[in-house]
Amino acid sequence: MPLCGKARFSALVVCSILNLSLALSAQDGSSTGKCGFQSLTIPSPAGTTTAPTDLNDNGAIVGFLGSGSGATFHITGFLFSGGKFTHFRFPGSADTFPHDINKNGVIVGSFDVTGGNGQRAFRVQSGNFSEVKIPGFPNAPAIAEGVNDLGDIAGQFNGNGSDLGFLLHQGKLTIISFPGAAGGTFPTSINNQGVIVGTYHLFSEEGPQHGFMWKNGAFTNIAVPGAASTIPLKINDNGDIVGTFDDANQFEHGFAFDKGHFSTIDPGGSQGTQIFALNNFDNVLGVFATSKENVLFKGFCSAVF
Repeated sequence: MPLCGKARFSALVVCSILNLSLALSAQDGSSTGKCGFQSLTIPSPAGTTTAPTDLNDNGAIVGFLGSGSGATFHITGFLFSGGKFTHFRFPGSADTFPHDINKNGVIVGSFDVTGGNGQRAFRVQSGNFSEVKIPGFPNAPAIAEGVNDLGDIAGQFNGNGSDLGFLLHQGKLTIISFPGAAGGTFPTSINNQGVIVGTYHLFSEEGPQHGFMWKNGAFTNIAVPGAASTIPLKINDNGDIVGTFDDANQFEHGFAFDKGHFSTIDPGGSQGTQIFALNNFDNVLGVFATSKENVLFKGFCSAVF
């Protein structure tokens, strides 16, 4: 998983950013059948497409807004809140990639530096943008992946040639590196208790992704039994975790993890599912593939946790 916002999700999401509306089944297609779903339609401007990345407890959704085609294709950020759609770009950037929003409306993400000098992390609230710099590594490429309600930010940066995770708490840097992860450590979310989840690569960024949970310097592996790779993407304040895993046949499924128990989250008829957002009401956002198209959805999964 290189430091590249356009490559953060698989082709299912970013390379085919779609905003589609289909009738979904009443509950998920897994053996538990504990999630209800509804299609997700985001009213973006004509000629654009959207890929949500998070929702907060107030129902606000952030994500990527794609426009143009070919060499003119660009990604900016969007916020859909209270029925109002707005889009934004980090000032002077080529592309902007929002990844998370907390209940106070603070959004974090990354932007492409004009001239091809890599990505930098940003924070924005009420239209006020600021670059998030890594203490001791002021010019390092970085991505802010998660922000909690206390303003703590977790993400990844390239320090001295290595892909490392970071936690910024009241301006103080904690470097997060899974032991033996020569291919890098990539936090994806942080909750109000300071628990961080993410992925790591043992050997290279091209190898399987492994999931982890971290708090106060202690790591725990998160691995769906029998999975070829496990990708935790969000954790809420109850400690509930959602993400995506690849089975032995490289087929993607959504998952939930709560109190040591894994549940599969797949809408009926899915030929590949990714779950990439979760709030404290156990609402999730995701996308699933059919034989014809990709479908964005919102899930109601309180019975899973």
